[in-house]
Amino acid sequence: MFHKVFLPHPALKEFVNNIMVFHVTLDASVERPVMSFPPLPENCLYFYPFETPEAEYLTQNKKVNLSSSIITGRQINRIHLKMMHHNLTIKVGFQPGGLYRLMGVPLNEFSMDESFDSTYMLDKEIAFITEQLREATAYDQMVSIIESFLLKKIRHLRSKLPIDSVLPLIIKNGGLVNVDDIAAQSCVSIRQLERQFQQRIGISPKFFVRLTRFSKAWVMKENNPHLKWTTIAYECGYFDQMHLIRDFKEFAGVTPSVIEAEFNNSPFLFRNQLFF
Repeated sequence: MFHKVFLPHPALKEFVNNIMVFHVTLDASVERPVMSFPPLPENCLYFYPFETPEAEYLTQNKKVNLSSSIITGRQINRIHLKMMHHNLTIKVGFQPGGLYRLMGVPLNEFSMDESFDSTYMLDKEIAFITEQLREATAYDQMVSIIESFLLKKIRHLRSKLPIDSVLPLIIKNGGLVNVDDIAAQSCVSIRQLERQFQQRIGISPKFFVRLTRFSKAWVMKENNPHLKWTTIAYECGYFDQMHLIRDFKEFAGVTPSVIEAEFNNSPFLFRNQLFF
């Protein structure tokens, strides 16, 4: 299994946070695993050059065979991914608000918890990029192909506002921030802050803060399975474990113990991270 997070080209850092490559090949005789994927405070562009997974949107009771390249907008609930036997995933993780600055489409116009074919949402060149990735022989080469594509988009970015510098701080602090402070640091009123969040993130500031804190709890457990949920609740700033359970029921649809069991029964883990 290969899993590596690459720092983007310096010229891309204004709107791209990371580029991740995940590659694992499973025995063809093994049943395709179903993995839980959490909502994270990150909008992404994904490429699946070979086989594409099947996504199950649990809150909608809907299954979809994903396109070879997708954009994720407002993800606020856990989904299931039925993986293939040859899994190569390249993810472009945008800075908070970076997808809006790239596309110019307000994120609140995206449907909740769905992905979109990036060929139609972003650029017809995506199909050619996917073909290049399929023919690449090294992971560094794959990253370079994507960076070359994104570098051509820089001159079309939407203008940067003060809020674009503040959003990463919310993630850095694990969601333990005050909305009034966010507005002050962004040099806007609360009402203006709400509008900018809807535009750039697609959800309200308070909801984004809660989602970030929940995501930190999920990521801590996924990467540190030995940690107790009580410890995680404390580290993530929850008043007690019951408040943690409440957020898991809202964002994951199940209790933390169910997620822990899924981790224990999975042949591999995505090792999700929070980037800032």
